[in-house]
Amino acid sequence: TFTTYLVGPLVEAFHSRYPNISLNLREISQEHMEDLLLSDEIDVGIAFSGTSTADLDLEPLLVETLALVVRTGHPLAGGASVGLEALSAESLVLLSPEFATREQIDRFCRQHSIQPQVRIEANSISAVIEIVRRTSLSTLLPATIAFAHQDLKAIALDPVRLQRTAVLMQRRDAYRSAAAKTFVALAREVAAGLEGFQAA
Repeated sequence: TFTTYLVGPLVEAFHSRYPNISLNLREISQEHMEDLLLSDEIDVGIAFSGTSTADLDLEPLLVETLALVVRTGHPLAGGASVGLEALSAESLVLLSPEFATREQIDRFCRQHSIQPQVRIEANSISAVIEIVRRTSLSTLLPATIAFAHQDLKAIALDPVRLQRTAVLMQRRDAYRSAAAKTFVALAREVAAGLEGFQAA
């Protein structure tokens, strides 16, 4: 999910400072990313914490807070927060189960006895966003995504937040090129700016 709000600013910063360095971006599953890191096919990965691979160094990058995201005309759009019990009454469009985001949402709902009313599943964040923009359905996505759309509103979950940590992943003891080190430094810088934006 952070692809929608982290990758753009990160690539912008990298390319504007180092326009002659080639960058190869891939959006892949976390398991595949770990395999590519371990086989030295990629230098750096950005994923969510929770890997059990001892041969990878994980550096916390940012904490992503998921919120109930609705269109501005939705009945809940005027509120700053919503109680967890209200989630059981909401008709939702969610990412499909192959996404780590959906796995975390399902786990959160089980832990808090929430019975989500999933009306639509989609395998694309942009599809979920468009459905929310055009219907009365709501979703659970990072609050930062809603901030990028004037016609969407992020409503905090209360009293328990749905959060997870994005991490930089690199193979332990691997050679780190100057370009990879620069990319990692810029990722830290851009993520720090986003963390401040999320907290505002």
